[in-house]
Amino acid sequence: MSSFITSARFTRHEFEEYVQPLISFDTHTASSDSLTRSLEAAHAIAFRSALGSSLFAPDHPHFGVDDIKAFAQRAFVKDNVAVIGTNIEASTLNKLVDTSFAGVPGASAVDETPASCYFGGETRLEAAHGGLQTVFVGFGTTNVDASAELATLAAHLSTTPSVKWARGLSPMVQAIPEGTSVQSMYLPYSDAGLFGLVVSGRTAEGAREAGKVAVEVLKNSTKGLTEDELKSALAKAKFGAASAVESREGLIRDLGAKVMVKSLVGLTDQLDFVDFHGRYVC
Repeated sequence: MSSFITSARFTRHEFEEYVQPLISFDTHTASSDSLTRSLEAAHAIAFRSALGSSLFAPDHPHFGVDDIKAFAQRAFVKDNVAVIGTNIEASTLNKLVDTSFAGVPGASAVDETPASCYFGGETRLEAAHGGLQTVFVGFGTTNVDASAELATLAAHLSTTPSVKWARGLSPMVQAIPEGTSVQSMYLPYSDAGLFGLVVSGRTAEGAREAGKVAVEVLKNSTKGLTEDELKSALAKAKFGAASAVESREGLIRDLGAKVMVKSLVGLTDQLDFVDFHGRYVC
């Protein structure tokens, strides 16, 4: 890892023969997935630039090997590197880091990204061939202190059952028409967040009707929860936060963001201070 940061060789043939085909494959795969397209569009509308930028490069990217080398020289510096270790003593990890990364430059020349702004809006995209009719209904926020409440709301509305083969206790389950689905999600970032409901159906009419029902359930939920509903949502949110780091991808995603913001324990502690109306009591 240290040799890649200090002396990586970005060869032209690797970029053209291995990287570019993977870029094209990922882009084409994403363009045919209705969920991915809806999330991409939602981010673009909510934040426009920065967080609103697509995760997928175009088929014919405007950058090349020289651009990648120039970026690496600015980005691979000590100020931009965080090392997270699991199942290793801190003293051992510190010694390895100090030795291995001694040759990494200390100054960062990468331009700082401005703080995220939420805009919002509406758009329509042509459905992918053979894909589901999908609607994303949601909102963004630049208030990172609202993470606990939004995570609790997403857990309350989630149609994923806590027990296998169960139908689930979400108010969405009984309300949406047959043949449609609603998936709640909360996507937190370092200085912003995106909360939403992804509504899918085989037909446009079904997705439209399910979207109306989902919005109505969301409005009712934000007015306040009963004590039992809140306890159930908090337990589900805590379990989701803890289980997110069980996989390698989840560990990187969760702890990587927490390096800049807060720890996982901080989020679960926040959940203890959400009252029965979805607000902090402290």
